[in-house]
Amino acid sequence: MKKKVAVLHSQVPFIRGGAEIMIETLTAKLRERGFEADIVSLPFKWYPNNSLLDSYAMWRTVDLTESNGSKIDLVISAKTPTFMIRHENKALWLMHQHRAAYDLASSVQAGGFHTVPGGEEMIKKITYLDCLGINEFKDKFTISKNVTQRLKHFNGIDSTPLYHPPSLAGRYYFESLGDYMLSVGRLDSTKRVYLVIEALQYCDSRIKAVIAGKGREMDNLKKLADRLGVTDRVKFLGFVPDGDLLKLYSECLGVCFPPIDEDYGYITLEAFLSKKPIVTCRDSGGVLEFVKEGENGFICDVSAEQLGKRFDELYKNKEMAKEMGNAGFDIVKDICWDNVIDELTKSIR
Repeated sequence: MKKKVAVLHSQVPFIRGGAEIMIETLTAKLRERGFEADIVSLPFKWYPNNSLLDSYAMWRTVDLTESNGSKIDLVISAKTPTFMIRHENKALWLMHQHRAAYDLASSVQAGGFHTVPGGEEMIKKITYLDCLGINEFKDKFTISKNVTQRLKHFNGIDSTPLYHPPSLAGRYYFESLGDYMLSVGRLDSTKRVYLVIEALQYCDSRIKAVIAGKGREMDNLKKLADRLGVTDRVKFLGFVPDGDLLKLYSECLGVCFPPIDEDYGYITLEAFLSKKPIVTCRDSGGVLEFVKEGENGFICDVSAEQLGKRFDELYKNKEMAKEMGNAGFDIVKDICWDNVIDELTKSIR
């Protein structure tokens, strides 16, 4: 009989991004390996403060010991606050905690708890609950070194990074080095897509920016492009189907990905699997686990001018850009799902 595995998901209704793709892909890979896997989700709302605490309480009360009279052999937790669930066999693969209580606590844009009434008390409560839930796991894994380091720094808990490939791994390809820098992902303030647009002021006027993704910053970014006089050099695509996204990666000059302290960053791996260099920032977190200055990309200060100058270097020396893309590919080409599944399911194999 197949072992039953419940993959837990704390879902923000009507939002689909990297977390949803990761959960869905993990579930599919478990099924490919012969497990009977299903996603179990509850809605997640982090505001006001009581709603966040209610989410922790809801997961604590969920009973997944069995379903329809059949034992559930393993539950896998990746997102806050799914790790609060009670089960005799829990596997942790932490994507991130509620960052407003930790590394983004002082960020107004992120609603950090240092910036809101009652926030200090919330930090204490969330830290306590996270330590309580996460310490119940025997083996503790995260999706990156960056997340592992945060967990150790803020909660004093040791864990092991467990890398995984993006969902379209095996389909990325190189076609050419074009005249545009590609930006992919949610248009959110923490992704700092505005830097990509501002950087166009400091590079050859033939270089363009193609922005794939949607989000609440869309209007602000369009206004910024208009204000800077670069509207004709910026293309906003919104949501892009998989096939079109693969083509965008294959034909871009490089990828600009300058987020604030990214957890992992699929875009990094997607760019390198397409043999394209990355331009990023010194505080971009998980991206820096793969990008090596001058070898497979460029690491800049948080400066549009610096980014723009690096765009120029790639544009004016495409042989260098090609070599960087190949170097990036060599770093990520062997990252696969088999090791992830092996580690997470070792208690039931």
